[in-house]
Formats: sequence, structure tokens, C-alpha cells
Amino acid sequence: MRQNRNKYLQYIFGVIIVILLILLPFYGGEYTITTFIRIIYFGFLALSMGWLIGQGGMVSFTQTAFFGIAGYVIGLFGFERGWQFPLADIFSIIVVLLFALVFGMIAMRTEKIVLLMITLAFGQVVWAFALQQTTVLHGWAGIRGIRPYLISGINFLEKANFYWAALILFGLGIFFLWRFTHSPFGLALNGTRENTQRMAALGYPVYWIRLVAFLIAAIYAALGGILATYNTGVITPTYMQLSRTMWVLLMVILGGANYFWGPVVGTVVAVWLDVLVSQSTERYNTIIGIIFVFTVLFSPSGILGILNTIRKSKKLMFLNSSLHQKKE
Repeated sequence: MRQNRNKYLQYIFGVIIVILLILLPFYGGEYTITTFIRIIYFGFLALSMGWLIGQGGMVSFTQTAFFGIAGYVIGLFGFERGWQFPLADIFSIIVVLLFALVFGMIAMRTEKIVLLMITLAFGQVVWAFALQQTTVLHGWAGIRGIRPYLISGINFLEKANFYWAALILFGLGIFFLWRFTHSPFGLALNGTRENTQRMAALGYPVYWIRLVAFLIAAIYAALGGILATYNTGVITPTYMQLSRTMWVLLMVILGGANYFWGPVVGTVVAVWLDVLVSQSTERYNTIIGIIFVFTVLFSPSGILGILNTIRKSKKLMFLNSSLHQKKE
């Protein structure tokens, strides 16, 4: 009875959140809308990294490279060569998948710290190439002046229209990732996280399961890169630098890497912390870093881990109270 009531309350709470997000342009200012767009495209990137960690036990530092590659393809073909929607966007995802396939076929043969170091090396190679390639990619300056398309008479230069499009895309992305997670493929991926040797002994193609998961995660990173490029109007090597990778990893840890919604929660908290703290002091990076450190020290399972612990404690107290009343 109590469990059904909690599920009902969670459903009501979720519906309220969705309604508030949809209606945001009607009551929020342009700065707030811009911040939520930022949450969405970083949310895609955090989901990309967090899903691999939580479901597959794979820490990949290549996700920000995929994020940046998608942006560069949009800049090179959509902006500089005038490709129309959706050709440049589809092509950017295809290019990212090709990179992910090449990187993944090498990296998925390794595990744990070796996997982490190889993906870190891949990411740094892509970042260094973008930084040093001044003829086509324009080095540090990057590609500037990129603008969203006018599609079916809808001007996506208007923040509200862009926000609604990004929100719909993000909602669909979460839905499909949820289905992947709870599908037989997702369960097999969980098995490879727990024990690759046992899964291989049972006849599962461990290597290909991990590779497909890597490709799926790359698509989410690419979607984030596309949205970020259209929103900011620029793509530079800073999109792929190591500090950005670390920041996204901290988002995942802050929300709770072992929870499906952890990357989303971590992104919301981290982006708003970045916005609010930066308005108060120039040392906002130090303050945010301290908050992250305390989170990792006192709750390695993140914010959702804390909430889950509180929920379990309340449930235990309720059970103890019920047993005590029955004894009386």
C-alpha cells in the first residue's frame, strides 16, 4: 500500500517537472532558458559517459572528443559548405560513429585502468589535432558564426524554439536509453560489467556487446555536440580539452554514476552551481571543486545515493515501528 502510494507520488512529481520544463519559456527569462539549453547538451554528454560507467563498468575519456567532432562536422559542412538540414547533422553522427568504431575496436579489448588510459590518449590525440590544424579547423580560433537552421518556417535562432526542440530531443534520448538499459542487451551489458569471463563462458559475445554500447554512447555525445555548436555558434578545441572531460566525469559522480538518472541530476546541479557561484566570486572553480570533493568523500554514490539512503532509512524506521505496534 505504502509502496504504491510512493510510486504514485513519484509519477505525479515527474509529471509536474515535465510540465514546468515545457512551460519554461513562458515564465523564465532568456538567461534561464539559455542555462537549461546548456544543461541539455551537457546532459547528453554526461549520459554518454555515465551510461558506460553505470551499465557497462567502462570509464571512457573519449566522449568529449566525439562531442567536439560532431561540432566540427557541423561547422565544416553545415556552415562553411552550406549543407542543409538534416544532411550535416546526420553526417556528423555518421563521422562520430566511424571514429567510435575505430577507437572502440581497439579500446574494447582492454578493461579498467588500461581502457581509461587508452580512451584518454584517443581524446588527447583528437584535441591536439584540432588545436594544431590551422588550415581547415582554424586552430584555437575554431569555426565561428554557426547558426541554427530555419526549418518549416520555425526560426530556431529564437531561444524558446531552440529550447523546445532540444528538450524534445533530450526526452526522446532518455526514453530510448532507458529502453536500451532494460532490454536483454542492457542486461547482457550489466553482466559484462560484473564478470566478463563468466559472460564469455556462457556464450555471450562480450567484445561486441561492449563495442555496441560504446557506439550508442558516442551517438549521445554527438547529439550533445550538435546542440552545443548550434547554441553557442562556435566550435573550438576547448570543447575537447581534458578539463572539460574531468568536469563531465565529476557531473556523473556528483549525480551518482550507478544510477540511470545520476548523470542528469549531476548535470543540473553542476551547471547551476557553475552559474550561481560564478556570479558571486571569481574563484568559483575552487568552490565547485571543494563541493565535488566533499561529495566524493562522504557519498561516493552521489546525490541519488544520499537520497536512496534516506529513503531506505525511512522505510526501515517504518517497518520497525510497524513491528513494534504489532508486538504491543
